[in-house]
Amino acid sequence: MATTSGQLKEQINAYFSSLTLKQKMMLLGGIASGLAVLIFLLIWTAKPNYEVLFSNLSPKDAGKIVESLKEKKIPYQIGNGGSTILVPSGKVYDLRLTFAQEGMPASSNVGYEIFDQSNLGMTDFIQQINYRRALEGELSRTIEQIEAVEQARVHIVIPREALFREDQKSASASVILRLVVEFSRKTRIPTI
Repeated sequence: MATTSGQLKEQINAYFSSLTLKQKMMLLGGIASGLAVLIFLLIWTAKPNYEVLFSNLSPKDAGKIVESLKEKKIPYQIGNGGSTILVPSGKVYDLRLTFAQEGMPASSNVGYEIFDQSNLGMTDFIQQINYRRALEGELSRTIEQIEAVEQARVHIVIPREALFREDQKSASASVILRLVVEFSRKTRIPTI
């Protein structure tokens, strides 16, 4: 075995010394290029593919989810100006179930983006319901921006138009709030 490896070494040295300087440079350049491509492929295949975990998140929900991902030491990426969180594709469904158990994301309110996917065959009734849902969602999001509010739910009643003005009823709304525990009662009431 030692003689075989010694002979192989001599043959390589003999071949290398018989090459011109230009040929030696080309051979070394080819070997270096091959190694660079191999290293690039190894790094590229080692990176996980990321898929969307949640999108259209409020800043509050995105912050809570990112904090939880950091605690669990799960790699993540943030997209769409912080409203989308991506995680490795193999962990998406497990994480969605885990976060659902933890009650995250808290605000899953639909806002005016509901009109981004309008259908041509949509009836007037469906449009009115979507309009009400959009108003409720936007109001909930706005209320949730208050520091003391953890979650808000808004229900709006929009009466039909009456033929006579005196028969016309006013719109009304019902708001349910879940407040953050850290705020005392005195500081909560004036802010809401």
